[in-house]
Amino acid sequence: MYRKNLKLSFVIFLIILLALFTTTVFASTETEKLLQQIIESKTAKPDIFAFINMGNFYCSLDLYEPAEKEYQKALDLDEMNILARINQSYALYKMEEKESALTNLSQIIIEDSNNAFAYFVKGLIYKDTLEYDLAIIEYEKVAELIPQNDKLTSELAQLYQDNDQFIKATETYIKLGKLKASPYILDNFLAYQESAACCLNLGDYYGSVGNIDQAVSAYNKATQFTEDKKSVAIAHYRLGLINLKGKEYEQAIMEKVLSQKFYPLYIEDFTFDNFAQAFIEIGNMHYDAGELKKAHQNYELALQLADSNYILSEAHYKLGLSYYRSQDYENAVREGEIALSLNPEFLSDQQRLIDLLIANAWSNFTKKE
Repeated sequence: MYRKNLKLSFVIFLIILLALFTTTVFASTETEKLLQQIIESKTAKPDIFAFINMGNFYCSLDLYEPAEKEYQKALDLDEMNILARINQSYALYKMEEKESALTNLSQIIIEDSNNAFAYFVKGLIYKDTLEYDLAIIEYEKVAELIPQNDKLTSELAQLYQDNDQFIKATETYIKLGKLKASPYILDNFLAYQESAACCLNLGDYYGSVGNIDQAVSAYNKATQFTEDKKSVAIAHYRLGLINLKGKEYEQAIMEKVLSQKFYPLYIEDFTFDNFAQAFIEIGNMHYDAGELKKAHQNYELALQLADSNYILSEAHYKLGLSYYRSQDYENAVREGEIALSLNPEFLSDQQRLIDLLIANAWSNFTKKE
């Protein structure tokens, strides 16, 4: 009797130990995910120059509206950042907001009368609008602040010539022959470094305006910068979503796998590993949008392709919900019962049971009527 009790106690002890171990492992995994998210949220501090770099990248592609928004993000962090203010002024001019651009540049010059870039951009705007007298005033001030710049001197000589100041133009061209080659001033403040983050943002911009082909091209380019694993993972994730919406399921699954390979994103959606799950996810998109007929069609397709009771159970359950939402309570209960028979554990959480019970109650109620 004593030995039986001892064995029983030992078995109970092992069961408790196993339960504790399982709970600890699960908690450890969840804690690791939570810690990663906390660390990322703490360390991902906004970088002013990352926004400026992104704005310059957009400017290089003549995409001035998103460029201006990036400069504004930098200014939201530091409203007095001179580089962001000048670059934003240039973007505003390119967006046909000339007066705002000139007002901003004039304010910068009032604050710092030795800011050559502000004079230069003002001169550039006046030159572009054929206001040569005003352009010359700005360029001459830049030449005082940055002497011996051959490209600047060449532009100033051309301005004299365009304004019919031929003697001044000749004198300046003679001076130009004695100068050494130097960089174009505009390149200095519109310089940028292309990166995965730049291409990722570009893809997001193109996607937001409906240019899907250009978005795909930008995301593909982002994946080439393998040192930035998180941006590469997000690029693959975005490509996968585009493929999913375009019903290119095999490619979508490949992108999903690549995304998780580079960096675990812990994103709740886009979690499928096969075609059946892909159709369930598409059905969920339509269901959330209230497009019940399309949701129903995709859940039916998932049922045809499902290769396990777990996926079959989920597809039947989702199909049941679409019936329930369409007020077809009898079919809703039928699908729920099939889901429960295929995988009892699938319907173990309370909300799903509540859904099934409500549907069942409504079905019984309508039968009585």
